[in-house]
Amino acid sequence: MQSPLYQLPLRLDEITRKQRHLTCTLRHSMAQNLHLIISTYRGESAFSEDFGCSLWDEEFNMQLNPRWKDNLIASLGLAIGKFEKRLELQEVKVAMEEVNEWVGRDNLRVRKCLHIELKGVIRKTNEPFRYQGAIFISPLAQQ
Repeated sequence: MQSPLYQLPLRLDEITRKQRHLTCTLRHSMAQNLHLIISTYRGESAFSEDFGCSLWDEEFNMQLNPRWKDNLIASLGLAIGKFEKRLELQEVKVAMEEVNEWVGRDNLRVRKCLHIELKGVIRKTNEPFRYQGAIFISPLAQQ
């Protein structure tokens, strides 16, 4: 029997009280893990210094380094290959968009939104898999 796939965030208080924790599908579990990989900077995770990607390193280099996108794509490929073994990654796309956002009535703020699309195959079922995510950077927030 396969172990259950738990929904994030983990509620350890429920688990220690032997309450039932919410579970999710394989696709949802993979999407949760991919989101964690993307949103974690390398060195942040206690269980592995390699967990995460270079997004947070590249964020400050985007204006100066024209290869930031290539570096991020390579970093994502390595991290996903190491930490999401259920996915055979085939394609990584990254696009930056500037978004105008009104703060109050008179204050316009321009934010950068990073769109990430991942395509591959679920190894266990050989089914196509697609992940799309967006993260606002400068100033940082998640969509």
